[in-house]
This record gives sequence, C-alpha cells and structure tokens, in this order.
Amino acid sequence: MEMPVTARLVLGECQMEIDEILKLGQGSILELDTEVKDNFKLYINNEKVADAKSVKLGEKIAAQIIEISSTEKRLKDLADLE
Repeated sequence: MEMPVTARLVLGECQMEIDEILKLGQGSILELDTEVKDNFKLYINNEKVADAKSVKLGEKIAAQIIEISSTEKRLKDLADLE
C-alpha cells in the first residue's frame, strides 16, 4: 500500500478564455461555479473519492470529510489506474 498519490481538494471551477487568463494579476477575482454553502470535492489521482466542508483549525483552514465513496469503489478506482 506504499505508492505515491496526488490529492486535490477542489473548491470550484471556472472556464476562461486565454486573453482573460493573460489579464490576471494580483487582486484578480475568479468567479467559480460554486456557492459559499457548497462542499469541496476531494480527488485522489483524478478520481473523486469524497465531499468535504471547510472548517477552521486554529488559525488555519482545513477540510472535514462529510461523505466518502465506498471502500470497494475506491479500491476499484485505484486498481483501474494500474
């Protein structure tokens, strides 16, 4: 079970044209497809495995898993990557 994985916690997404991306700078705001009350999505190696909500942990922000896919599905997704 020792293998490197990539974990991503996604708040939301947006689509932009290249000219919009080139105009980005400090202070730019990106409008996401998510509302404030929506959950994060946790991906492991590009497979969604859980939903999470933001929580404050001292002075840091963290994510608390609120729904996770079944062990069978997670293992199948990992096996399909090989």
